[in-house]
Amino acid sequence: MCTPDAANGESDGASNDEQSDKRSDRATDERSDRTSDERSGEASDAGATAVDSVEERRLPPEIGANLRALFDTEDRPETVGAWVEAVAGAFGDEWPPAVADLCHDDEGLHRAETEGETYRFVCVLDAVMLPFLTDGSVTVRSEDPETGETVASRVSRTGIETDPENAVLSFGVAETEGNDAPTPEATYGALCPYVHAFPDEDAYERWDERTDAPTTALPLSEGFGLARALVRA
Repeated sequence: MCTPDAANGESDGASNDEQSDKRSDRATDERSDRTSDERSGEASDAGATAVDSVEERRLPPEIGANLRALFDTEDRPETVGAWVEAVAGAFGDEWPPAVADLCHDDEGLHRAETEGETYRFVCVLDAVMLPFLTDGSVTVRSEDPETGETVASRVSRTGIETDPENAVLSFGVAETEGNDAPTPEATYGALCPYVHAFPDEDAYERWDERTDAPTTALPLSEGFGLARALVRA
């Protein structure tokens, strides 16, 4: 039989355990809240970093020379950021484009699906731009122009996921005679046929060997930062 003192002792112990559990739960909740906030902040910072890093990428001189002729700029664009500025400057109030103004083609290699629409584009970058021009996420299925292999990506306004993870984006520009006032048709014709998705660097290089314009490659994941920079230019 328990004595009164023993019973009280067990009650006090249980009470102490409950208080300890509550303190532990509160601490766990606080840590969870802090972790969630940190993740949110990191995601925002990552988006900004993606834009900064891709804009700082240097362009091969041949691409810069062709961009200078295409957009009739005073200086040769030497970085991706300078190209973004040239595009925005060339189109003025007509930039960023509306969805209807993108490079659509029924036989385009890049199929983009939103909740209510399906599009096909000549240029994979147009597909990656869609979340910034519409509401919601976009699923993109690109066909490698060299092998026909599918490169998939899921794009939202906060990031991009690619499959394969090491997928590559090509960027190039054809040689032109130059335009005092570049038109959308001339711009798309010089750029879009050279902006594709590849499963890896090797696939890109095989395609590049037979391409009639200078091109370069960057991770498809950086296409998110590039699309975001273009829309915000």
